[in-house]
Amino acid sequence: MPQRRFLAIASLALFAGLPAHAQSTAEPAPALRGMDVVSYFQPGGPVKGQAAWRHDFDGARYLFSSEKNKAAFVADPDRWLPQFDGLCSAGLSKGFIGQSDPMVWKIVNGKLYLFSTAERMPADAQAAEMVARARENWGKRK
Repeated sequence: MPQRRFLAIASLALFAGLPAHAQSTAEPAPALRGMDVVSYFQPGGPVKGQAAWRHDFDGARYLFSSEKNKAAFVADPDRWLPQFDGLCSAGLSKGFIGQSDPMVWKIVNGKLYLFSTAERMPADAQAAEMVARARENWGKRK
């Protein structure tokens, strides 16, 4: 019994100094280094989003370059989100998980794929095959 009381007191002392709202005020990190995810599908490629047009989704903050792009994302996020949670698609096609660079990307069959470097991005002729291997490996990890 004394040990339980000690642990209870120690726990109270440890957390007494923390504000009650400490966890609830954390801001989600900007996804895609702040690039507007909808703009990848538009002429000219991706552009930086602005905090004025932001939307938090699935633990990340997405920034948009216009209210129109934000509305398109909110209406159908799965249409715009990068495949494989934004991980390097080429790495996944080879069976490993790697971070991607949001400035190295390719649209394949209407979906956004990111890569870690330009050297890892497949030529158009090999893109469908790479996507199929990545999708197969992605399915194995879940």
